[in-house]
Amino acid sequence: HTDKGSSMKLQTLLLVGLSLILSACGFHLRNSADLPFATLSIAMPESSDLRANLARNIEASTQTRIVANAKEADATLGIIENTQTKSILSLNSAGRVREYQLTRTLGFRVYDKTGHDLIPASRIVVQRDYTFDDDQLAAKQAEEALLWRDMQNDIVQQLLRRLSASKPQTAAPSEN
Repeated sequence: HTDKGSSMKLQTLLLVGLSLILSACGFHLRNSADLPFATLSIAMPESSDLRANLARNIEASTQTRIVANAKEADATLGIIENTQTKSILSLNSAGRVREYQLTRTLGFRVYDKTGHDLIPASRIVVQRDYTFDDDQLAAKQAEEALLWRDMQNDIVQQLLRRLSASKPQTAAPSEN
C-alpha cells in the first residue's frame, strides 16, 4: 500500500516540477497572441477567403475585435499586394513539366486612425515546390489546391506573429 502512495506522490511531484519548468521558460500556447490594439479593420473585400481566414484567427486567438468601419478601428490592416504565381521549376527529358513552384506574396501595412504606420509596408512570401505527373492529373490538381490553402494558412500565422510583435509608436518629441 505504501508503494502505491509513494508512486502517486512522485507522479504529482513530477507534474508540478514539469509545470514549473514550462512556466519558467516562457512557454506559451501557440495562437495565443496579444495584439497591441483593441479593434482592427481589414481593408479587403468581405468575400475574400484570406480576409475571412485572418478575421477568424484574430477573433479566435486574441482579444482584438474586427470592425468593418476603419474609422472605428484602433488600427487598419491595408493590403498592398496579394498575388499567387505558379512557375515551372524543372522539365523532364521529354520536355514536359516535372516540378512547379507556387509562390504566394502578401504585401501589407498597418496604420492608425491618423494614417501613421504602426507597421510600415512589409511583405510575406511563401513558396512550395511540388512534382507534377500528367498521368495523375486529378491527384496533382488536388495537391496543388491543398498547397495553396496551406500557404494561405502559413501567411495568416506569420501575419499574426508580426501584428503581435508590433508596438504602437509614441509621438516623437517636438523640437524647439
